[in-house]
Amino acid sequence: MHEQHRKFLIDLAIEGEKKLRTSNVEFKLPRPSYTVTTMAYLTEKYPQHLFSIIVGSDSFSNIKNWKNYEVLLRNYEIFIYQRPGFEVEETHSANVVFSNAPLLDISSTYIRKLIEQKKSIRFLVPDVVKDEIDRHQYYFK
Repeated sequence: MHEQHRKFLIDLAIEGEKKLRTSNVEFKLPRPSYTVTTMAYLTEKYPQHLFSIIVGSDSFSNIKNWKNYEVLLRNYEIFIYQRPGFEVEETHSANVVFSNAPLLDISSTYIRKLIEQKKSIRFLVPDVVKDEIDRHQYYFK
């Protein structure tokens, strides 16, 4: 699926949310895309804003494998959404905030797998997103 399509699906999902918006900044940055590069770009371009990173505990458990992860840990607040089976044992002295959200065993990988298996994704994504995926046959093989 093309990155513009993914952005459009997210736009649909957050429609009406005044505090959320998507960005295509990474579409214009060098490939491969690294979080540290994106955050440096955003911080430089919009110095009047503070940026944070939102990440699942599964991804955070691998943060030492990220490019220049020390820069991210030192310079940005990191919000961690707990994922079942991925307890955070080490915060690496980062400014970490754990989300107080319900633990849901849902991921984009899981949703794509359901679509490929022709199973329902109803209640896992907003109806407008489900309808758009169905209409354009995204993720169908």
